[in-house]
Amino acid sequence: MKTFNRLGIVVTTIVIVAIAFTLATQFFPVTIASAEAFGHPGICPIWSPSTLTFLGTASNPTSKVWFTGSNGILGEVFYPGVDKPATVDWQFLVGDAGNTWVDEEKRDTTSQVTLNHPHSLSWMINNTAKSGLYQIQKLIFTDPNRNTLIQQVTFTALKGTLADFNLYTLYHPAIDNEGQATTGYSTTYKGRKMLVAKNSSSGQASALASSLPLKAGMMSNGFVGHSDGWQDLKGGRGDFTMNWTYESATNGNIAQMGMFDLTPYGDQKSLTFNLVLGFGNSDAEAEALAVETLSDDFSRMLFTYNTQWNSYTDSLNRFGGTADQQYYVAAMAIKAATDKATGAIVAGLGNPWGNSNYSICTPFGIPMQGGYHLVWPRDLYQIASALIVAGDTATASKSLDWLLTTLQQPDGHFVQNAFLDGTPYWNSVQMDETALPIVLAWKLGRTDAATYTKHIKPAADYIVKHGSVTQQERWEENSGYSPGTIAAEIAGLVCAADIARVNGDTTSEANYLATADSWQSKVESWTYTTSGSIGNGQYFERIDDNGNPNDGHPLFISNGGGFYDERSIVDSSFLELVRLGVKAWNNPYILSSIAAIDSTIKQTIPGKGDGFFRYNHDGYGETSTGDDYTGAGIGRLWPIFTGERGHFAIASGEKADAYLATMRAFANSSYMIPEQVWDNNAPSSYTPGTPTKSMTPLSWSMAEYITLLASNYTGQVMDMPAIVYQRYVKNSAENKNA
Repeated sequence: MKTFNRLGIVVTTIVIVAIAFTLATQFFPVTIASAEAFGHPGICPIWSPSTLTFLGTASNPTSKVWFTGSNGILGEVFYPGVDKPATVDWQFLVGDAGNTWVDEEKRDTTSQVTLNHPHSLSWMINNTAKSGLYQIQKLIFTDPNRNTLIQQVTFTALKGTLADFNLYTLYHPAIDNEGQATTGYSTTYKGRKMLVAKNSSSGQASALASSLPLKAGMMSNGFVGHSDGWQDLKGGRGDFTMNWTYESATNGNIAQMGMFDLTPYGDQKSLTFNLVLGFGNSDAEAEALAVETLSDDFSRMLFTYNTQWNSYTDSLNRFGGTADQQYYVAAMAIKAATDKATGAIVAGLGNPWGNSNYSICTPFGIPMQGGYHLVWPRDLYQIASALIVAGDTATASKSLDWLLTTLQQPDGHFVQNAFLDGTPYWNSVQMDETALPIVLAWKLGRTDAATYTKHIKPAADYIVKHGSVTQQERWEENSGYSPGTIAAEIAGLVCAADIARVNGDTTSEANYLATADSWQSKVESWTYTTSGSIGNGQYFERIDDNGNPNDGHPLFISNGGGFYDERSIVDSSFLELVRLGVKAWNNPYILSSIAAIDSTIKQTIPGKGDGFFRYNHDGYGETSTGDDYTGAGIGRLWPIFTGERGHFAIASGEKADAYLATMRAFANSSYMIPEQVWDNNAPSSYTPGTPTKSMTPLSWSMAEYITLLASNYTGQVMDMPAIVYQRYVKNSAENKNA
């Protein structure tokens, strides 16, 4: 194994590498300048936290760079698709000129995050040192015309002058969604010093450049945990000095660092400069784009970026002026989660608990690459339905095109989740994910012969053949009869029947309707227990293994939950029977089940409102001490259920103002509504009703707020397929009154 020791001497045995590393971490009298860093391939890679306080991209299809951030710094930056993180994080290190201390921006500052414009995803980040010595202000957006990320930075000495400080940039790339396959090197391009990183296989690359020059000879590339810049400055040596200036680090988990030249500005209190990160399909392309952006007019680029986002928000429905800031940020966040080439929409721009849980290390370190930056047909249906309600049918329609042409299989069903190119990540069959695309097609008026023959009919035929049971329900854990899944199947078949009618296929129309009618009449017998242990013992179960809800079979709860009598486990998925128009809101089975979940999985958070767990004994969440999810934990409250309950209130003729207020209260200060919030039994260091560490924002949560706001304004459930409601609720009521 070839590497260099701290003095730049080539060594060839693993034993000598270990000795070199020991020397490098214990003795530091000499600045090291050599071609290749030691410590290949670096420690096991991780991703950044998923508790995002800002995210963005240009609203146009030209710039294919997406950014996210938390703790006051940039986190995962995506390129060239919304499923491909290319970075882990990017931050500043700050030290004193006397080399007696070094701060890490994400740990040693207090951050304030605000929108640069209320209807644009440009962000102002103000990070103030906990020591009170300095402040870092960053305006973050993307070049609307290029694949380039921009940070306009103002560094201010709150005490002393710039001569009293050392300032470094520390960048952790993971190009092409590979945590341990990046090569980094230092270079000069058109007179500008750069740090370039590229994927060792695909050749995709990033180039970091600055309008404020980096000090001559003070750039370094290292393997994370061994020879990276953080280890150099803060890794326990105690001299807080940049000693290592490695020219390259090849094919591993790497980080890059450069020291800015503050010397010409030493008598000033503050300095503003521009940092850019260019991306390309080669290092040459990334370098060229970085220089082009640096040479452009930043005020003009920001104006264009904001104006394009303003045009998008101006095109959305305003619902009589009730559309609020949460609504607009939710719509922009969903748009930002949309891939610009394919139209696919991911569940979230991140990896839940990514800074601890999304890595599986072999001796070479192979990271997990899925996270939530994948597409689930179920989530996409919810998101696209919200966009239709908001008035953005174009994005919804393009997402449907992608679903039909990329995720649908030859037998008609849709894969569980996948990357943008259609590569499955998980492979279970969830019947609602085959039914809901049919409903989406019906909403968008896709009744043409080609869509029906190639997509709708195969999907509906698959449901008839394989339903009403499902291999997994919407929580992706158990097989059997789920009231929520069955509701989606019924709605899908009724919508498919209508599209079949338009195409003159009366045989299929009759078959789909007969099947839907049969299941609509049987869903209670399959999933409604009359011998349960909750309340009066009569309610919908979460799921039943064999369609006998009174046999008390054991149900295995994933994520460390254990085994329970299936009659004792409830969730709110039965409300989909109402929301999808399959049952009336005042159906006695529904009302009895409301009482059961309210006594079991509902919690009222003081000062915020009602939240709901997925189901009792859920283990998908942090541990009891608040540590990150480990494959077992405690599921917390999900804001989407507050929205779903609000839709039930609207179906019953009530207003949903309180539910909207609760969803807003569950968002963070940047209007990001999370997947989960802490419940009343949160560990002492966390606040009930605030985002947990799973995923913030969740695209589905943002979509739910949009649809609920619209439904509250109109007084009707805006994403309900009217044709299903007409058949099973309206017509049924009219027949009874006849």
